[in-house]
Amino acid sequence: MKTNIKKVFIWLGLSILMTIFWIVGLIIGNAIFPSSITEMSADSDSSGGLILLLICALNTFVVLYFIYNSQCKGWKMAGTIFLIIFGLQYFMSQIETLWFNDSLNFPVKGILAIVSGGAIMNLLFSVTATWFTGNFSQVKESAGEKTKVELVPMIKYFLLLSIIVWPVIYFLAGYFIAWQFADVRLLYSGTAEMDSFLSMMKVNVASGLYFFQILRGVLWILIALPAVAVIRGSLIRKGVIIGLLFAVLSSSQLLLPNPFMSDMVRMGHLVETAPSNFIWGFIIAWCFGKLISSEPNESNFKIPSQNKY
Repeated sequence: MKTNIKKVFIWLGLSILMTIFWIVGLIIGNAIFPSSITEMSADSDSSGGLILLLICALNTFVVLYFIYNSQCKGWKMAGTIFLIIFGLQYFMSQIETLWFNDSLNFPVKGILAIVSGGAIMNLLFSVTATWFTGNFSQVKESAGEKTKVELVPMIKYFLLLSIIVWPVIYFLAGYFIAWQFADVRLLYSGTAEMDSFLSMMKVNVASGLYFFQILRGVLWILIALPAVAVIRGSLIRKGVIIGLLFAVLSSSQLLLPNPFMSDMVRMGHLVETAPSNFIWGFIIAWCFGKLISSEPNESNFKIPSQNKY
């Protein structure tokens, strides 16, 4: 009971700190790459502060779920948290923003400000989260671990998932969920007309979007693998954790109003990306979870007699 209450307070504290780190990071990022992004975001909705806190609470919840089910400690834990949050929430989303920027008209300096601010926020948060959960105190500097990898099957899954599975998930969800919103069609194609799925796929291949998604599929997997390797438990647990990380961290920012997307476009993308990214993350964990694992050297760990998380 006391442990659960402590975890709730850790979640609340880290949620507030993530919100503060987010704002500080964005201010610093905007100072490095001056743009009007902070002013435009502030003017987009008066309830933005509360929504930002909600987003940070959701993000913190799934990150803590990963931490409490992970066997890595210390700086490796902090580094894994940084990779997961920065990779999913900032890097993966902003490279897609650049691809579709002819439609979004997002200032490039604004993108750079967001990415650099996100790096600062995540550096602060990953270290703080590792410290708050006691994962610095449970490991010695000399702690080591053995990583088991089945290379040939991993390469096969890597190619299958990045070239076929991810593009299929992306384009099916994009067409049958997001593209059903007239506002989404109008933003990206300039018309509300509804073309067939096959017609859209021809355009996607011709424009290079299909090949760009193959690259994103590779990056998704590379971001996920370090986390998959250290999660304890069954393949289903690994799949649920990675799925939630993918779904929440890559989609939660769509809850925040912004001047570049109407509410209908944001909601269209939210109901598209959250379930499809969960499925994608689950598939990655299911395929690679049995092929890669990281086993800590138990002799190097100091297991506390109390306050075990």
